[in-house]
Amino acid sequence: MNKLLLRLSLWLQTLWSRLKVRGAEQRLHQRELDLAIERIVDQANPALRGFGGYRHKLSRVVEYLLHYSDELVMQIPGPTMIDPDSWSSDPLVNALFGDVQRIRHTVSGRVVRNWLKQHPVSSGDNLYALLAVHPVERSQLGMELIRDQVQRDVKQTTLSFKDHELHAVTDTLDATRQALRAQVVDLIASLAIADIVAQEERIAALEQAVRMLRLKLKVINPRAGAVDLTLSNSGEHLAERDRLRKRLRESERDLADASRGLGDIEEYLQRLIALLDHPERHIGLQRMHLWLDHMNIVRDRYHADANEIELVRGRRLDQPGRVVQFICFPRSLVLSADERLAEVERHFGL
Repeated sequence: MNKLLLRLSLWLQTLWSRLKVRGAEQRLHQRELDLAIERIVDQANPALRGFGGYRHKLSRVVEYLLHYSDELVMQIPGPTMIDPDSWSSDPLVNALFGDVQRIRHTVSGRVVRNWLKQHPVSSGDNLYALLAVHPVERSQLGMELIRDQVQRDVKQTTLSFKDHELHAVTDTLDATRQALRAQVVDLIASLAIADIVAQEERIAALEQAVRMLRLKLKVINPRAGAVDLTLSNSGEHLAERDRLRKRLRESERDLADASRGLGDIEEYLQRLIALLDHPERHIGLQRMHLWLDHMNIVRDRYHADANEIELVRGRRLDQPGRVVQFICFPRSLVLSADERLAEVERHFGL
């Protein structure tokens, strides 16, 4: 009997511990969801807070938006160690950075320096970040060794990378992924809101056109059919009035069409929800497999000097974007203020 009670007690303790953990996880997730909703409302229109139940109505699409952002972040490869040794031994690092000095400049940028300033005391010798670069493909004429003979003016394609940027710098990979997840949510929300902004700009332009046409009609109406003692006859005024009325009717019709979905705050909310739904329409990722030699010349996969490179590239509305990669780098690579000043002086020959 005592053994049975002991087992029951242990089982209840285990169950209680699991329920506490699950409850804490649910509260943390709900807080993350609420924060994401409020960031989106701040971006879109703070007046949405005046509409009762706005959080409840947004929760479904924002919940999926968080899930989709998490999926995107988990598809990004890495972390890849970025340092002089990896530049010599890792074909991916060699391809991404033209030389070792480019690595030091990249990891010494403003984002890294700001993070180090805000976190003077943190654990670990390495930092983590998302590297984003623009791939540049060029055609050139070069030399090739074909059947033991050097051939000149052979068409070649090179792949290089520019505009190196780091995002979501932290001292752990999990923290970098978490920070990036929030940034992806904000990015997708901004792309959706851009559609509303474009619609609002069109509405404003049409409203201005309608106002101007109505003002012109105020001028022409008294003169249509009346005696003009200056230059024009009444027939011209009548024709002008008819033209203005026709243009006004067309502009008012266009304004009504453009205003659909933004008539009041409730319609605005529904429009925002529709745009946030299916975030995959806004951004996504695509994988690329390439074979490059140490000169970043694109090669056939069976070429003797070819190294396979796997890249993940962002896309927006089916347009290719930047290549992204999680990286890890030693704090010691970050240039000090004196080293940066010395680099500037060398650059300008001072």
